[in-house]
Amino acid sequence: MVNNILQFLESSELSDFLFPFKVLFIIISIAFIFAIFYYYIKAGFLIATNKRRINDFLSFQKFDSKKILTQRAKKISTFLNKRDYKRAILMMEELLIDALKDKGVRGDNLYKMIENSSIADINEIKNIYTIAEEIKEGQGYILNMEELQKLFDACEEALRRLEIIT
Repeated sequence: MVNNILQFLESSELSDFLFPFKVLFIIISIAFIFAIFYYYIKAGFLIATNKRRINDFLSFQKFDSKKILTQRAKKISTFLNKRDYKRAILMMEELLIDALKDKGVRGDNLYKMIENSSIADINEIKNIYTIAEEIKEGQGYILNMEELQKLFDACEEALRRLEIIT
């Protein structure tokens, strides 16, 4: 019984039958790998974030978080256009979370961190959080340029109050 099963599994007929399936699955696997790399490269802010993390890890010295956060705030200002506004809002949220963590504020998300912080104008920052959450959930949130600039100004003001940027 066992010999018959082993003989069937080692037979050339089974191998010939499975060969097209092997080729098909190899092609599909390669296509998925290319798709993963394509979307990873397409989302440039992921690469920038990973480069920053790798550089921070490999440089065995304490990095100046204020300088890095200021550079990130300047980079966000380049995304303040109709095409990249969603990326800008998500980057603003991430920047505020990192800035609040640097100041020792605890919380699971930006909303809870804002509640625990000493930022005076909380409503505009809460708007950044709610819009970012809607974007993450895939809702088609449309923002005009005036509102986007207002959110960015609120983000900058919060960073000034936290003494991250001057």
